[in-house]
Amino acid sequence: IIVSLLGLAALFYTMGGFAGGSMFIAILLLSGQPPSQTAAAGLIFNIFSTISSLARWRTHVSKDLLWFIVGSVPAAFFSGSLTLADQILKIIMGISIAIGGLSIIIATSPLRIVKLGVPLKIVVGIIIGIIAGLTGIGGGVYLAPLLILGGIAEPKNTAATTTVFIMLNSLAGVAARAPTLPVLLPNPSLLITIPVVILAAQLGSYLGSKRLAQVGVRRVIGAILITVGGYFSFSSI
Repeated sequence: IIVSLLGLAALFYTMGGFAGGSMFIAILLLSGQPPSQTAAAGLIFNIFSTISSLARWRTHVSKDLLWFIVGSVPAAFFSGSLTLADQILKIIMGISIAIGGLSIIIATSPLRIVKLGVPLKIVVGIIIGIIAGLTGIGGGVYLAPLLILGGIAEPKNTAATTTVFIMLNSLAGVAARAPTLPVLLPNPSLLITIPVVILAAQLGSYLGSKRLAQVGVRRVIGAILITVGGYFSFSSI
């Protein structure tokens, strides 16, 4: 059941250019996995999901938006090297998941055109990178709403840029955890998730980049994440 749910997470998220890390983490936490192991597994999930879908999105990548990555990758590495108590990490994860869900719901159309200079893009990247490396959420659910609501990028440019953003943040987070990664990895039986994620990401990225409107999918995902994130936040206090 868990593997099936994780495959569906990859399918629906890659339709919108996300990796699915927040849903992946929510599913693992619900299944009883420790938060520290869940964060590491989320980063690995993101890597496989984004690499699998990048081939579909790469033609839409905007080089001007890659400045966000300059700040986010070092920040994700730094926060990935931090060690927090599982209860605190679970609260942070719950809040991050819920905010990510809300962001996905509201980011459907631009509110205004915003001009962000290079220094501000780097600062925004740093903030998101800290969250990404700490929680295992790649950060796309935060960057994409900013790009769409601010009218900074078109939907397909946003999806492509967040795919690269998530992949590099997740690689940095895993690299920071390299010394303790064997201990942090979850149940080995979940390795069957990897081929499922690859296939689901291929299908999702194809549908998202070529076939489907993404608004309805995002609203459903957002509602689920708000509910699950709120549950973890309040149940851990």
